[in-house]
Amino acid sequence: MDKITFFRQIIEKRLSKIAHNGISSDPSLQIRYVFDPKTDEHILMMLGWSKHRYSHGLLMHLQIKDGKIWVHQDRTDFDIGNLLTEDGVPKSDIVLGFVEPMLRGTYGFASA
Repeated sequence: MDKITFFRQIIEKRLSKIAHNGISSDPSLQIRYVFDPKTDEHILMMLGWSKHRYSHGLLMHLQIKDGKIWVHQDRTDFDIGNLLTEDGVPKSDIVLGFVEPMLRGTYGFASA
């Protein structure tokens, strides 16, 4: 299996599991996993009504580009970078895009 196919499978497995199990204790909030095969973007989002308030927002955004997994956003407590390494993705293939480029290497992940 090539590296990109492996990355897709790992991301899909992790984000589908998080979406299925949910994040919030409020069952009226739905967690959705969305994947765009053309851009290799993987999104985890939350939507629904809770306590008379509508919620709709991005929780996690990952993209496979330039042979690496870019974590553009992670607004959860899951620490997706470390979960991906537990699944066999080397830290050198994960870029924390939300971290300033000069500081990325200090987290042990790829700088770009």
